[in-house]
Amino acid sequence: MKKGLFFMVATILLVGACSTETEVPKDKTKTQVSLVQKTNNKNNDEVSKEKVKEAKKAEEAKKAEEAKKAEEAKKAEEAKKAEEAKKAEEAKKAEEVKKAEEAKKAEEAEKAVQTLEANQVTENVAPAQAAISNVADQGIKDSLTYRVGLVQNAINIRAQQAAEAEQARQAQQAAEAEQARQAQQQQAFASQPQQGAYRNCREARAAGAAPLYRGQPGYGSHLDRDGDGVACE
Repeated sequence: MKKGLFFMVATILLVGACSTETEVPKDKTKTQVSLVQKTNNKNNDEVSKEKVKEAKKAEEAKKAEEAKKAEEAKKAEEAKKAEEAKKAEEAKKAEEVKKAEEAKKAEEAEKAVQTLEANQVTENVAPAQAAISNVADQGIKDSLTYRVGLVQNAINIRAQQAAEAEQARQAQQAAEAEQARQAQQQQAFASQPQQGAYRNCREARAAGAAPLYRGQPGYGSHLDRDGDGVACE
């Protein structure tokens, strides 16, 4: 394009120089000038078209670059969303596994407490408490702990009652043994009438001494059958 312009300018200068040295008809000169102007206009049009074409290419390249960047941004956003969705799904599964594990531990604790409630012995308290300690839900843990406490109270009450019953039994046995000892002594004493005592109540009544009290003359344990200290009542 630059070569064409240079050629056009050289032609104009050449024509001008020739016109000064030789005499040329005016019509011919006008024709030559018109021809040069047409050539110049044609070249200007070509330059303008070339610039438009280059501007169009630049605009298309710019749009293509912007479209490329937009596509890359879109893909990056989609990848980010996919990663977030993946993490959310993994977190959801982890939470489900955690809840299932907690539910299993709560179920095991419930079974341990039920075993304790069905067989209320001290040996079953510790396993129930150990199972409760693994429960994560505080509400469930508190409820199970309360039930274990009720069973422990019942065990303590029964143990206290058993101890009291054993004490009463031992006291009863001691009392019965004492009574048997006293009865044995009385029987032995009755088999050996005391000196000065009446031989029987008929004799005491005939003498007008009945009833006789322990320590009175004529009293004898063989006359006091019920051992209350009063003979021949």
